[in-house]
Amino acid sequence: MNVQGKTREGIHNHLVWVGVGFVLLYWFLESALHNFFFDGGPFLLHIIDPEGHELWMRLIVVVLVMTFSLYAQKVVTHRRKIEQALVERDKDSQQILENNPAAIILVDCESRVVTYANHKALDLVESTPAMLLGQKCHQQLCRMGRDDCPGLGPERGSGISEREILTSSGRVVPVLQSQTIVQYQGRPHFLEALFDITLQKQMQQDLRQAHAELNQIFQTATVGMRLIDHDFNIIKVNDAFSKLSGIAPEEAIGRKCYDVFTGNMCHTSDCSLQKVLAGNELSDYEVSKNRSDGSVVICNLTAARFEASDGTIGVVEAFKDITAFKRIQSELQSERDRLHRILFHQFEMVGIVSPGFILEYRNELLEELTGDRQPAYCYEVFCNRSTPCENCLMQQALVADTIQRGDFDTVSGSSFQHTYTPFVDTNGQKKALISRRDITEAKASMASAISSERLAALGELAAGVAHEINNPINGIINYAQILANKTGKELQLNEIANRVIKEGDRIAAIVAGLLSFARQENGGRNLVSIRDLLQELLTLTGAQIRKDGIQLALDMADDLPPVLASPQEIERVFLNIINNSRYALNEKFPHSTDGKKLRIAIDTAVIDGRSSVAIGFEDNGVGIPPLLIEKVMNPFFSTKPPGKGTGLGLSISKRIIENHGGRFSIESVDGDYTKVTIQLPALQDGSLHPTDITLQ
Repeated sequence: MNVQGKTREGIHNHLVWVGVGFVLLYWFLESALHNFFFDGGPFLLHIIDPEGHELWMRLIVVVLVMTFSLYAQKVVTHRRKIEQALVERDKDSQQILENNPAAIILVDCESRVVTYANHKALDLVESTPAMLLGQKCHQQLCRMGRDDCPGLGPERGSGISEREILTSSGRVVPVLQSQTIVQYQGRPHFLEALFDITLQKQMQQDLRQAHAELNQIFQTATVGMRLIDHDFNIIKVNDAFSKLSGIAPEEAIGRKCYDVFTGNMCHTSDCSLQKVLAGNELSDYEVSKNRSDGSVVICNLTAARFEASDGTIGVVEAFKDITAFKRIQSELQSERDRLHRILFHQFEMVGIVSPGFILEYRNELLEELTGDRQPAYCYEVFCNRSTPCENCLMQQALVADTIQRGDFDTVSGSSFQHTYTPFVDTNGQKKALISRRDITEAKASMASAISSERLAALGELAAGVAHEINNPINGIINYAQILANKTGKELQLNEIANRVIKEGDRIAAIVAGLLSFARQENGGRNLVSIRDLLQELLTLTGAQIRKDGIQLALDMADDLPPVLASPQEIERVFLNIINNSRYALNEKFPHSTDGKKLRIAIDTAVIDGRSSVAIGFEDNGVGIPPLLIEKVMNPFFSTKPPGKGTGLGLSISKRIIENHGGRFSIESVDGDYTKVTIQLPALQDGSLHPTDITLQ
């Protein structure tokens, strides 16, 4: 503010003192006038003590001047207050306009000249006050004619509308416009409040595009979808739903969901809509639905809660037809169950082995072998190993993609054949189906057949040798007999001839035994004397027993009843037992000694209330360990080193005795003795019917 303004303001604020000054000035002027012009007395006297009429006149003037001063001071003060209020209001209005979040522009109604623009408006149109103020609005903001202005005009009144403005750089900006008429600087102006809605427009565009994309996804989805409000009304369905349900969209929309594509869960506590609206999360849900033609489809239902733009809550349901899948799944399950039953009830052990040697599947027989072992490794179960086999047939099958077979003998004497068949599991991993077949009996039968063929060949050879020996022996005996007959008994030559005859008869007996052992009788059984059979066998084996230094003790009853048996088979059993005893004694006593004994005892016994003949073979050899006593009669199990035995002797012997209706048992103490006992049914009081019996 300048000095003159400040002075005027000071005068306006002190008009009473100005009046006082005028009163004093008038008082002195009046005194001077009477003193100089009217010669009314001294000047000081007129000031201090004027005359009566002069004093009243002066008082009247003083009262008038002071009254006028007071009134003028009051008027001026009131006016100043009004002006100050107006100034403050202008400042507030200016502050409001400048701080308004909207872009404010004032345009003169008549001239269409922009008279004011706040900083928001300047930023919006990318301009400056010098460039915008005083310019025609239609030339600066939209470059249109006066009468074509889209926003300004008294006839349009006030309101909110959308329009586009042009910035100084030529960029088009969408705005939301609010227009009204105000007085500014004493003239009517259009007050334009503009809001930049570029972002909103972009969001609306994105939202429309998203809605379009969502609707396209909804309509082109491969699963049937429908939208349902909280009152169970169908709002929208897609084409897949119409095909799945057999109901056109226009027929479905507006109807209740439980009337369209109804199912087994409708009107129950398991209703997916009720669960979702209650706030529960619903994962995949299998439901049965009825189509319009009455057919039933099985669907996988997924339901989710959604909130519409108006705030209403609803549910979107998606139905995937799994009828064919369930049918295939049922067929596969049926096939798998049938395969499982087939495999589980096989007479062979069947399992599935992974590349990591783990038995993933085991049928009943294999489960009995593995028990509850988890995990069960094939090399532990089958081979009793802690590491995989060096030449693993399972790995060979997987690598070569061909079936691999192999035979395995266990420590218990059993034999198994393993067959590994490679296949690809559902997860794409190669695995092997293992079939474990017990071939112990088959192998024993084959070995028995081989042994029988060998024994038959040996019998034929023995018969041939016996016949060849029999003729010269008869000649030797005859010549010795002639020599003995022609010499006297006192001569040494006669003694020698008798010895030749004795030894010749012994050789003839051995040959006769060989012929009897080698004789084939087509499986026929006769009534035989066990005593005679054993004596014939000892005639053949006695020389070998004596050579081994074994002391043979015989204890045979005299009144033994005959038994119905095949002589060759019984001799075969006796020979096998005697050979085992010889081996056990030679292992314990490599040389001749008094303690090297074999005792054979034959006596009568009773089995199940009937008479039997019991034959016992007892040796004091190496014996049999307790853990092996139950295994020695298993086929192919032998306590002898490789090459010393086949493991078939005792198993075949036991089978022969059992086929004769007898019993075969072993009793042994490791390192002390072994006793083999054979019991055969005997003839008693004609209890054996002589059917197909020929006396020997």
